[in-house]
Amino acid sequence: MAITGQHKININQSDDSSDYTAVIHRDALFLIIAGQKEMIADSIDYSNTAEEDITGDLTKYTDEYINSLSSPDWTEHFYVQEELRENTNRKKGKHRKRVDVVCVLTGRKPQERMKFEAKRLKKPGFPVGEYVGKTGLGEFISGNYAPECDTAGMLGYIQSDDCDYWAEQIPDALNEKKKEVQLTKDGLWQKANLKNVNDCYKTWHNRPTVKRELLVYHLLLDFVR
Repeated sequence: MAITGQHKININQSDDSSDYTAVIHRDALFLIIAGQKEMIADSIDYSNTAEEDITGDLTKYTDEYINSLSSPDWTEHFYVQEELRENTNRKKGKHRKRVDVVCVLTGRKPQERMKFEAKRLKKPGFPVGEYVGKTGLGEFISGNYAPECDTAGMLGYIQSDDCDYWAEQIPDALNEKKKEVQLTKDGLWQKANLKNVNDCYKTWHNRPTVKRELLVYHLLLDFVR
């Protein structure tokens, strides 16, 4: 599968301007979507699959897309990794928390990373409260995940209803937990409007523990059969 239309990244660019980093984050989201489309193309039913199994296949198929001869040349500068241990909160070894997916832009220093936490969204059993709760979005807000980053991503694995349905449920849950999720004054849920990136939204959050704000992209991936 070849998906075209992204801008080519100049990895030798030393400028960390907001426009440049925004392109990197958009391309990371694009790659996740490309991996998900490859999964769906294989006609595997993921509508009742465990989160860890979906994440494993998502990183596998995304990596295969990156390494495919049919993918755009700019993808060669990226790789994806699952279950990356975070060196935070003085935890050591196997006790360190693990962020679900990391998309890395190589070939420059420092390397640019976009980290994703994934949650299933399905009725019944996997409500939106878990997505916005302590083990979902809350891991970023607390600084357990990506304390060194200004941008991160949430992956919603849609297993019932559709993306539009959950795109209404998530902001309602965020508004009910404004204090817990530390929404900024102007950080309410809105469409991301990124080229070739559909069903994606964004919010802004304070993070008192790391003293820096965080832009979160919410990418909804449809696995409903």
